[in-house]
Amino acid sequence: MKKRTKYTKALALLLAALMILNGLTACGPASDAGSTEDAQASTEEPAATGQEDETQDALPEGQWAQKLNSREITSCSSIMLSDYFDEKFMEYISTHTEGNYMVSPLSFRYALGLLLAGADGKTKRELLDALGVQSEEEWIEYCLIFNGFVEKFAADLDADVSEFKKARQEGPISEDEAEPFRALRVANSVWKAERIKREFKNKYKESVEQNYGAEYRSFTAENAVEKINEWADIKTEHMIPELLPENYPTDDLAIVLMNALYFKDSLVNSFPKSETKEGDFHSWDERTTRKDFMSAEMEVLYFADDATELIILPMEGGVYMAIVLGATARFAEKISKAKYKNVKITIPKIDLETDLSNGELVDFLKQNGVNQAFNTQKADFAAMITHQVYVSDIIQKTRIKLDEEGVEAAAVTAVLMANGAMPEPAETKVFTADHPFSFFIYTTCNDTTAILFAGEIVE
Repeated sequence: MKKRTKYTKALALLLAALMILNGLTACGPASDAGSTEDAQASTEEPAATGQEDETQDALPEGQWAQKLNSREITSCSSIMLSDYFDEKFMEYISTHTEGNYMVSPLSFRYALGLLLAGADGKTKRELLDALGVQSEEEWIEYCLIFNGFVEKFAADLDADVSEFKKARQEGPISEDEAEPFRALRVANSVWKAERIKREFKNKYKESVEQNYGAEYRSFTAENAVEKINEWADIKTEHMIPELLPENYPTDDLAIVLMNALYFKDSLVNSFPKSETKEGDFHSWDERTTRKDFMSAEMEVLYFADDATELIILPMEGGVYMAIVLGATARFAEKISKAKYKNVKITIPKIDLETDLSNGELVDFLKQNGVNQAFNTQKADFAAMITHQVYVSDIIQKTRIKLDEEGVEAAAVTAVLMANGAMPEPAETKVFTADHPFSFFIYTTCNDTTAILFAGEIVE
């Protein structure tokens, strides 16, 4: 048994990785969703006439992605702010997962945005209520702020590279020294079965292009698994080469909404490889496993009380990794109280992959009041396409690697639809993560916290 409190489990989910939202399956006519005539149209019918539904020439793969909307980033910090959706999602996953795991709340959020943009009527209202927002605009605003951070992340890297090249030309930097590198990429795509002749509605395409930079792709029942896996593999730099198993059922697959999140960054203060040594990790059930532990003494943000001890490791691009021992209740509040201390840190290297493909994400939404989206007759996605579809599956796959130099992590989520302060002089603290701990990879910009990945190492 894992000796964790409800809150510990909830916050442990903040470090998410890959999430997959399965496609919508084609089904019979909707009883109360949009136009009955459109809903009853067969998959072979041409699109109905009218500005919204007029037939459009098929676009080549990879097309209709445009430069997405974003918000200017005016401030970033290591403070973590609470979020209704993240907290509910992490609480659910932590109580339905055994052993080590990781998730990506951010990847799930983007994939749900693609779904929300196509929902209508009661289906949309249920989704908004479950997501803890009053309107779709509120949900989009969160994504636009993170889009802005992605742009800032890339601009800062360009500036660092330019400065590096200039310094190398002037002599202070050796020709052998590696050029600065880090990556933060968000990719979204909308897929449709070739057998469905109706096109996505113009308003839906405009929304997902501008707010999510989505690209359009197509598939057949025969090549769906291969093409979806290839997209996930490329977008995650080969960290997630297989999102769907070879035997995944595709005969009724109609629409697939996908997000991929890839992150790689260096720690501001790396761990010397010479200090990495094998040691014992003690699980909740008193079992012991051998792990490679990294060690270093460095100045970091540190907090400790009777229930929690945590450190925050900064990365070069304005992203932070918090490692938490003990309870994670009121975690965001405790982060705000962290002070710079000299800390002797010992933490294990991590190479972890998590596959949420057994209905966990569907069950999470259902337990939070989303029902119509999964109903073959009542699902209302008339704002997306005049072809009756429902959500048949949601899948997420994540992976993270932590070593002496930094972090590399990725997540894929698919929705499938069928027919600071100056350091204080003080004593050296000791932080040893040789027993279960949680981790969070996050950034806070414009008073909005985005949790890219979260997880828990318990064995």
